[in-house]
Amino acid sequence: MPSTRRLLRVRLFFEGLIVGVFTGAIVAALRFLLDEADIYRPIIFSRVDSLGKLLLTIGVMIFLATILARAVNFDAQVAGSGIPQIKGMLQGRARMVKPLRLLALKFFATVLGIGAGLSLGRAGISVQFGAAVGNFFTKIFYAGKKRHAAVEGKFLLTAGAGAGLAAIFNAPLAGVVFCIEDLRKKFSHEMLITAVTAAVMASFVVKMVFGVRPVFETITATSLRIPTVMTVPTLEMMATLAAAPLKFAALFILLGVFCGVTGALFTRALLFALDVYDRLKIFGVKRFAIPLLLAIPLGIKLPQVLGCGNVLVDEILVTHLPLTLLVILLAGKIFYTLICFGTNAPGGLFLPVLVIGALIGNIFARVGNGLHIFTADWTTLFIIFGMVAFFAAVIKAPVTGAILLLELTGQFSHLVGLIVVSGVAFLASDLCGGEPIFSALLNRSKKSRR
Repeated sequence: MPSTRRLLRVRLFFEGLIVGVFTGAIVAALRFLLDEADIYRPIIFSRVDSLGKLLLTIGVMIFLATILARAVNFDAQVAGSGIPQIKGMLQGRARMVKPLRLLALKFFATVLGIGAGLSLGRAGISVQFGAAVGNFFTKIFYAGKKRHAAVEGKFLLTAGAGAGLAAIFNAPLAGVVFCIEDLRKKFSHEMLITAVTAAVMASFVVKMVFGVRPVFETITATSLRIPTVMTVPTLEMMATLAAAPLKFAALFILLGVFCGVTGALFTRALLFALDVYDRLKIFGVKRFAIPLLLAIPLGIKLPQVLGCGNVLVDEILVTHLPLTLLVILLAGKIFYTLICFGTNAPGGLFLPVLVIGALIGNIFARVGNGLHIFTADWTTLFIIFGMVAFFAAVIKAPVTGAILLLELTGQFSHLVGLIVVSGVAFLASDLCGGEPIFSALLNRSKKSRR
């Protein structure tokens, strides 16, 4: 190997370390603030019990809508999840002019918006934060070296994006796979070295230095055999699976097909929601005021559908909620996510998609249990499979989804099942004409600029 190639890989290794450390620190701060918001938001809404408090809450929401509108007007890249913009940058169709300004504005706007209750995710935001960190250090490391910045800069941008995903879920392998499967769709040893280093360091910083809790605490607790109402399949359950493999294979495939079809419809609904706001010419403060004001009655009557939704996943894992309530939560989460996403407010899709998949899996399991097809012990597994299937159907990254849930649960015995279910959902979504949501959003933004 030429010595210049060796030096490049060594340089990228240390640059990946730096990008990973800073990305991990930023994402840890984001997770801490949003976790605190999940604690205090229900308390605040529960105390809106008089006309005066209601009017005050309305005023606060309109004020927040004004801040979000000004932030998006100041820098257009503050809007949305940020992943379509990153894909555009990697394709040479867009660029990040001032990464530090974008980081500060989007961090502030995301905490305010999702903290107030917008049903949007934090993972896509974290991916963009990591990309912004990679872009910032590219400007430092390769100042005045345009040829190197054009090549090595894409490695750092991609690695930073993967580090953001790794940090928010504490899933370094999923972060690396996401870089290859969805962002770059290319493989090179240089990119692998940078992405692995950045993802591992970001995850390490979040977990060891800041002590941030897992995104889905109960899934992790279950995988560690901490007692919960529902448990990951035991040896006895695995014996049941071995005794009737065709029955359970058919059930898992049926779940994958249902999530695939639903995911394709959900993707179209997301794009339609964006079009509705544009066609009705709802812009500026009014655009963000709609979901924020809607959060008030939802926060009082159905607070579980607000925010990212990771707390809701923990709740359905440890609580035997009535089937009617699960259906209401599913409908409410889908409806409010569409309302929020249509505004193009700062926020991602990963967590809402995983939450919707968990609700579908839970309802599927409850129906199967009610028909005496299997016992209630299988509920957690169907929740996990529902998450990966709906993720594969909407995001169109089945391997990333399977690896992500594998790292979250720590149950390597489920790897084959996760891949099969996500593959079936991906195929079903594809046959229904479902597009990868981030590619569809990128194409939509290209058309709007013409």
